[in-house]
Amino acid sequence: MTTAYDVPADALIKKMAEDFKSNDKVQPPEWAGFVKTGVHKEMPPEDPDWWYTRLAAVMRKIYFKGPIGVSRLTAEFGGTRDRGSKPNKARTGSGAIARHCVQQLESLGFVEKKKTQGRVVTGQGRSFMDNNAKDVSLSLQEELPALKKY
Repeated sequence: MTTAYDVPADALIKKMAEDFKSNDKVQPPEWAGFVKTGVHKEMPPEDPDWWYTRLAAVMRKIYFKGPIGVSRLTAEFGGTRDRGSKPNKARTGSGAIARHCVQQLESLGFVEKKKTQGRVVTGQGRSFMDNNAKDVSLSLQEELPALKKY
């Protein structure tokens, strides 16, 4: 059985983002077009559908590293801040983005809170990710027939 561990992250995230975009329950917040993704960034994302990609990436992080909290998710999506002539420092990503992503995933039933530990992927969420991983694996096997033996 193919799982999320067996396929490349970029292909899986792209496929999940397409599924989220086609879902009517998933809508980016009204401020999503104007916000930066962290203090280490200078501009907001150029991709108009960046919210769905971030939602898929957050779900993948929770799948791999769960139970994980919002604070740790902000650190995962952080980067280095350019401070001019001073040395660069690590900064966290946006907490509001991580929090809203987790809340949307909870409303879909893909993620749940584990008491005092953080969020984990539910059975429904694991099934969603594994089905997408299988689709990605099959599409990669069509492109590269040598992968069929794996």
